[in-house]
Amino acid sequence: MPRRRTREPGQPNFFLTPLGIVFTTVVIDLIGFGIVVPILPLWAEDLGASATIVGVLTAVYSLMQFVFAPILGRLSDRYGRRPVILASLAGSVVSSLLIGVANSVALLFVARILNGISGASYSTAQAYVADITTPQTRARGMGLIGAAFGIGFVIGPAFGAVFALVDHRLPFIAAAVLALVNLLIAWKRLPEPERTRGPVTPRRELFARAMRHPSIAPLVVITFLGTAAFAGMETTFSLLGERRFDFGLAEAGGVFAFVGIAAAVVQGKALGPLVDRWGERTIMLSGLVLTGTALALLAITTHLWALFPVAGLLAASGLVFAPVTAMVSKAVPDADQGGTLGVLGSASGLARVIGPLAAGALFDWSVPAPYLVGAGLFLVCLVIALRWGRVPVDAPDRSARPSEG
Repeated sequence: MPRRRTREPGQPNFFLTPLGIVFTTVVIDLIGFGIVVPILPLWAEDLGASATIVGVLTAVYSLMQFVFAPILGRLSDRYGRRPVILASLAGSVVSSLLIGVANSVALLFVARILNGISGASYSTAQAYVADITTPQTRARGMGLIGAAFGIGFVIGPAFGAVFALVDHRLPFIAAAVLALVNLLIAWKRLPEPERTRGPVTPRRELFARAMRHPSIAPLVVITFLGTAAFAGMETTFSLLGERRFDFGLAEAGGVFAFVGIAAAVVQGKALGPLVDRWGERTIMLSGLVLTGTALALLAITTHLWALFPVAGLLAASGLVFAPVTAMVSKAVPDADQGGTLGVLGSASGLARVIGPLAAGALFDWSVPAPYLVGAGLFLVCLVIALRWGRVPVDAPDRSARPSEG
């Protein structure tokens, strides 16, 4: 019988390393977020919110990420990753408690705005990973953070459903407790990484600088279009399952869990070795082809036996976004990591506002339309990526300080 692999003498447990702590932080934060997501619409409805107001409550989270991701990123460049991450975790504690005790829709909006601002620190967590990894291991580190996102988002709704059986307020209290535990762990064990610090650049200049950069601008566009397409699929999939396969919430949730677990495995286990062998750009191109194909197949899938292979293929999205993040982080000086990754997070946040709205309208027009349009967007991303690969870009000066904007 082969012996189980053990750690080398003196090698710390992964979960006690800085990367492991950030991984755990993202998992616990997304568990808390996932707990809230399926219950919030029901709670808002109980407080008198219409379906339209529920939609706005959902969208305001992503809107805050669009606004604040680059702001928090640049603050972390100037004042440190650790303070921004800790402050964001504290915001998650307060926002979850506010939702739990809310007695009006107005207070729910305040809580969701604070929750969205806190969630914008995801880009700061990515910048932290960029600080503690080498260029060669960057994609592997970003893949682990993507896997943490998927794991937390799968576990969270299940926890929320269980807690909601006791009381509708309990999931939000549980989310606050998890965020508090996360805050205490990070306070005790998360060190500030060594890196070059730079001045805080105005938000408008951050976007202008990123979109002028010949290596970064195409990746920002790919992030926006790919995220919009995928968010549209997520928004309408339950409706598709109901129309074609007579799914209820449990069945649709099961498929989402399947995709989330598959994506976590792809990013956490497969991505690193694949990038080591083939390189980030090749893996990104493969992910674009596979994800676009999956969306196109989803548009025409009418047999239940075919749904799960297609759903599994959607996990290839993990081969797109983690390499994109790694390539962006390697294209800028160390002092610009937080702000530039914040621009990427901002593009993703805006896509998660526009994508669901567009997909809902397309679904009302024709059931296959959101998935065919999504496949088309991934095709556009592929064309952009192929063209971008011909642009020669010099490696940045890693010690360079960004200009004062």
